[in-house]
Amino acid sequence: MDEFATAFQNSDSLCVLDIYAASERPIPGVTGEALAEKISAAGNRSASYAASFTDAVTLVTAAAQEGDMILTLGAGSVSQLGPQILEKLQAREAAATAQPTVAASW
Repeated sequence: MDEFATAFQNSDSLCVLDIYAASERPIPGVTGEALAEKISAAGNRSASYAASFTDAVTLVTAAAQEGDMILTLGAGSVSQLGPQILEKLQAREAAATAQPTVAASW
């Protein structure tokens, strides 16, 4: 885990979910939360732990700015995150560009 934590030093921010065990037994002390802490300690400017996909989508879309690249990596159902993030970013953009309605009273 110590070596893996240094792999993200060039990222601007990072959101870590729980570790997906693909038929392996969990390693005591190796958790998504512990990994996020190690990544932060290794010098990453912003490494956060998200306990759920909903939390991850919220964290990522809150931090995302125009021109950013968002990369999702992992195993299991993590591939579902990309479309969820894109949907929320598109909704945010649509809300920001919506024309305000003007109510007139005569």
